[in-house]
Amino acid sequence: MFPFGFFLAPAILWIILFFIARNSGERSYSTLFFVSLGITIVAFVSSIYIPQFSLVITPVVCVLVIQKFCYIGWLRSIVATVLYMAWMIAWPILFGKVSH
Repeated sequence: MFPFGFFLAPAILWIILFFIARNSGERSYSTLFFVSLGITIVAFVSSIYIPQFSLVITPVVCVLVIQKFCYIGWLRSIVATVLYMAWMIAWPILFGKVSH
């Protein structure tokens, strides 16, 4: 991730969960920090050791982690994962365009 990505990721996940699961999801910053940190570590490790499966492993782990630790249902967890993965892909592109 680019600078401040580890601190920005929980805020983005908080915003996504605020819109997806207004009253039923976990919105503690510390919980979301560790959830986003775990997802980032899984994405990094899987892209190094098994790159052919990292595009499958990361979203599956993201859905499972968000569903388990943020206390929301499967459908909302899948929608939150799609939005979070879109942000994880778009963030480096946007940061690169702004910084040049």
